[in-house]
Amino acid sequence: MPGENPFFNVIDFGAKGDGRSDDAPAITAAIAAAAPASAPTGNTVYFPAGRYFVGSGVSLPPAVTLLGCGWNTPGSQVNTFAGSWIFTPAGANFSPVTVAGSGAAVRSLAFNVPDQSTSAPPVQAQPMLHVVANNALIEDIFLYNPYGGIFLDGAAQATIRRIWGQPVQYGIAIDRSQDTNYIDGLHFWPYWQPGSLPPAAYQLANGTAILLYRCDNPFISNVFAYNYNKGITLGNSQAGTPHKVHLFNADFDGCVTGIHVAAPGRAGYGATMQMANVTIQSPAGPGTPTGHGMWVEQVSSYAMVQASNIRISSSGGNAVRIDADNVMFYGENMSLENWRGNEGFRIASASSFAHLGIGCNFAGGGTPYAPEKQFRRVRLA
Repeated sequence: MPGENPFFNVIDFGAKGDGRSDDAPAITAAIAAAAPASAPTGNTVYFPAGRYFVGSGVSLPPAVTLLGCGWNTPGSQVNTFAGSWIFTPAGANFSPVTVAGSGAAVRSLAFNVPDQSTSAPPVQAQPMLHVVANNALIEDIFLYNPYGGIFLDGAAQATIRRIWGQPVQYGIAIDRSQDTNYIDGLHFWPYWQPGSLPPAAYQLANGTAILLYRCDNPFISNVFAYNYNKGITLGNSQAGTPHKVHLFNADFDGCVTGIHVAAPGRAGYGATMQMANVTIQSPAGPGTPTGHGMWVEQVSSYAMVQASNIRISSSGGNAVRIDADNVMFYGENMSLENWRGNEGFRIASASSFAHLGIGCNFAGGGTPYAPEKQFRRVRLA
């Protein structure tokens, strides 16, 4: 019976898990029963293996966990959807799950949009997980094919880890966040549709693995993202600019631009990013979008980038390009290879400078860097 143990099984509240019946009311009832005020001895809502279609969103109050039994990793040819899955309709104007209470968690669940298509993309992609409360835990999640993945919306102190899938438009987004968030273990790969099909082409032209708007001091580590137009973007919203972004151990493979800074700044207030152990390999071939491996756009005045142990190869334009004014770039142990633009490292603004340390290598392209007077260096190899 419901409430007799710490786990509130959604089947006990009427969920079918058949992929067709609307299970949102049953899930909502299970969440209400699991809320601490109703069940002080337990607060976990359990999804046994099944396909739980939701025709409307569900909301998590404080200290309630949604827990599945795990999931398989279906490829484009074998879509068995074993484990615990949330199914949601294409083009829905709601998020299947909103984390609305502090300390709530979502674990070991997968998300699928069965009738997904990129022929009519949404104006604004709704995330599968919309986090609006602090201290959330999002763990062991599979984002099979949504446009929007996980959105930290005014939330902070969140932990997001072990995330897989092929989110088409964005995987992780943060905005209006004024404290540290922790993101670790992202693996975005074409599980749903491989590169030879139209959805993957749309993703390569329009997708971004990680979108950072107003946020302070996020820690991002152990990232693999494949087939995106942008690997990580530091952008701008009405709330402000991303600050003190930390990126460690990342591979943006087959991404047109791996690192993208597009956040307006002013003296004493600009986007800042520290990165270490990052590789970027841009795609090549007929019809492939062209971009710069690492790009600080003109709008991003007063940005600062600190980069160590960086390898950028096969960029369609410059390996590194700085268009904005008053940018400071600090780099060491960098390898820029096989760029297809005129220079490996191009600074377009006369007020911006790069400080390059020992062990910078420029190989396989044309002019290594330009204009020379804007590079301050110990040794360029």
